[in-house]
Amino acid sequence: MNNWISGNRPSSQTVQRNRQRGFTFVELMMTVLLLAVGAALAIPSYRDMVEKRQLTNAAEQLASFINVTQSIASRTNEVVTVSFKRDDSNDWCIGATMGATECDCEETDAAQTTYCEIDSQLFVLNDSLASEADLMHNITGDGSYSIDPIRGLLTDTTDSLTMELHTKSGDYKLNLMVTATGQVMLCSKDSSHSISGYAVCPS
Repeated sequence: MNNWISGNRPSSQTVQRNRQRGFTFVELMMTVLLLAVGAALAIPSYRDMVEKRQLTNAAEQLASFINVTQSIASRTNEVVTVSFKRDDSNDWCIGATMGATECDCEETDAAQTTYCEIDSQLFVLNDSLASEADLMHNITGDGSYSIDPIRGLLTDTTDSLTMELHTKSGDYKLNLMVTATGQVMLCSKDSSHSISGYAVCPS
């Protein structure tokens, strides 16, 4: 009788193993829950990081493009003219050429006199720059400006350029500005859409 009872009674080791299985399952479910919560919190942060990186990379490339045009004017001691445009479909471009006559940054035929080129090479940036992000929100200015190679100023002091770039969500905004003095600056459009490391643009 005693043997029959002891043979069917779960041993303390079996009970302990079952308890361990139960705790392991609960721990697994808690881990899954924590991972789900972490992922939900991380996705917006990751999106912000990607958008900010797209925005700052594009803005830095544009600033570098414009700085190169000024360097070319200084190095060659010749006027360089920068041309830019944007339409309602968010197609935009900026190009440069030697001389005081503006070029057409949309022109792709090198045989045309309006082709934007320097040293016989196409010299243009356009909406293919991070095109999936629709970064370029607005461009203001007269469509072109020329750089004085001696002083580094714009030859017409009423000229200027502002390129307003937004992240896809619109949470972050940067302006690229070229002043009449030839200064090129990248700055946050305003304090409510600012990016760390970029001061708010002067009013």
